[in-house]
Amino acid sequence: MHIRDWLQQNKDREIKAENLHRFIKPGSRIYIGSGCSEPVRLTEQLAKNKNKFNDCEIVHFLTLSGNKFFDDLEPSLYRHQALFVGSSIRQAVNEGKADYIPISLSGIPQLIKSGQLRIDVALLQVSPPDKFGFCSLGINVDINRTVFENSKKIICQINPKMPRTSGDSFVRFDDIDHFVYDDTDLLEFKYPESDEVAKRIGQHCARIIENGSTLQFGIGSIPNAVLMYLTDKKDLAVYSEVISDSIMELIECGVVNCRKNRHPHILTSFAMGTRQLYDYVHENPFIEFRSTETINNILHIAQNTKQVSINAALSVSITGQVNSDSIGSEIFSGVGGQLDFAIGAALSTRGKPIICLPSVTADGNKSRIVATLDPAAGVVVPRSEVHYVITEWGVAFLHGRSIRSRVLQMIGIAHPDFRKQLLDKAKELNFVYQDQMLPLNQNGVVVVYPEEYEWSYIAPNAEKISFRPVKTTDERMLQELYYELEEEDRRFRFFSPKNTFSHKETQTAVNVDYESIFAIVGLVGDEEKQKIVSIGSYYLHCSLNVAEIAFTVAKGFRNQGLTRHMLTRLIDIAKEKRISGFMGEVLRMNDPMIHVLKTSPYVIKFEAEEDAFSFHFNFNEKR
Repeated sequence: MHIRDWLQQNKDREIKAENLHRFIKPGSRIYIGSGCSEPVRLTEQLAKNKNKFNDCEIVHFLTLSGNKFFDDLEPSLYRHQALFVGSSIRQAVNEGKADYIPISLSGIPQLIKSGQLRIDVALLQVSPPDKFGFCSLGINVDINRTVFENSKKIICQINPKMPRTSGDSFVRFDDIDHFVYDDTDLLEFKYPESDEVAKRIGQHCARIIENGSTLQFGIGSIPNAVLMYLTDKKDLAVYSEVISDSIMELIECGVVNCRKNRHPHILTSFAMGTRQLYDYVHENPFIEFRSTETINNILHIAQNTKQVSINAALSVSITGQVNSDSIGSEIFSGVGGQLDFAIGAALSTRGKPIICLPSVTADGNKSRIVATLDPAAGVVVPRSEVHYVITEWGVAFLHGRSIRSRVLQMIGIAHPDFRKQLLDKAKELNFVYQDQMLPLNQNGVVVVYPEEYEWSYIAPNAEKISFRPVKTTDERMLQELYYELEEEDRRFRFFSPKNTFSHKETQTAVNVDYESIFAIVGLVGDEEKQKIVSIGSYYLHCSLNVAEIAFTVAKGFRNQGLTRHMLTRLIDIAKEKRISGFMGEVLRMNDPMIHVLKTSPYVIKFEAEEDAFSFHFNFNEKR
């Protein structure tokens, strides 16, 4: 339909923006179109003419424009209700001049449909009608769809720059009561460049995302940073409330193709990005926009293949309580869809709900991993529903774990400067053993986990084994390895038929300084169900600058070259740390270990003892 035709035919419904107040009765509840599709020409009238909207109430969901609704010199005569707190209304909410409704996105449509949150007037932005008389809600179908269908009066800013999007975005032009035609640029949104912390978090997230996964990423620079590390993945799909510019590259390079998910296309609710993204989604059948009622339905989320949810938090307690909407009592954002996707992803087959955050505040003065949440802080995701928590220091997997295990996992991904403080508080709260250790250096400072020593090994039987330095949280897995050994195996390792491996003893083996003591473990399984199948370690004798070595391999993983592999890597690590050689003892009956030593490329000197051999070799003496 040509612009002149439909405009001419509907002159009786066209209004001027400055006359908006004439079409809204006093006491009305007004909904503002969300996100980057906010009808700015209409909403700026609400800000400019505050005294003309007597006793009206304005409902916001993610308002992004710079309209100044609050002015002490000219107070408004209406109240604001925020379903999600953006920057334009944050100060007012925290000063008590506006209200915040904490609610999950999945609950908002029913709130509106039931009339509990009655909408009298909807101010929306849509595309011009097509030849069949349908406008598109464009880049924001989300709540706008429900509002359009349940408002008493609909006033639209019709804008030819609004994309016509596929999916459930189309509404009848005849259902619009009044409109303003306005050809202006849509609001744009761009995440800041990712800093080093965001990049490290993104890398940790990407590591646990499997090929064939379905992605949801919440609003925030950190969830968005994950996308840059997914270019080596295959057959990803997207089922997410929001998409940003970053998604275009993943589609174009074939990483996101939706071939393995039940939906053959991307499903989303709204887009926040630049004009380039808006042009990309215009009439693009591969990207479908659906209502919040559809996208945030937990049962729909759960039906996706390997649904991964990636959302940011403001703080997380050491037991796993996630706060994402407030800083203490100060409201910062909102609940959004975080809980919907945390539960939905957990119900999805091989799904992974992920919460990510920097370990410290921007000024570096406070830990964002906390012993307990601040008073009045909101719990958006309860600890019972939390699975993965990721900071720049690593990954903690909490689901199904005890409080003690959770606390140690969380301390392990806190900033090293705050770990001892968190452990002391955990002891005070009786969350952990009173003698619980942390890895400290010789000066009593908490050491940093050396993630550069992580690698994978493919055994001759094609089993993939992940190797990494030992962590504090490995204590129970190491005990399980030792308890599964047969009597002869324990004799080979401990030179006695040892049958107890207490906490007091075992925790010293997993709390090492990675300098004078270094231990590597081989693991099978992912974070949800890991098992240690081998351990190799060295203990430095400083006066000799020679380290004593020891190895253990689980019965089902022998004859796969694990001991030789660990010895080789420990030699590499020891050389980096300027250690000159290795030494140790081996029982005469331990033929496999003796064979590994004798077939190494180093000149190894053996000395016979009663029932054992002592050995030593220098790294600069090769055969």
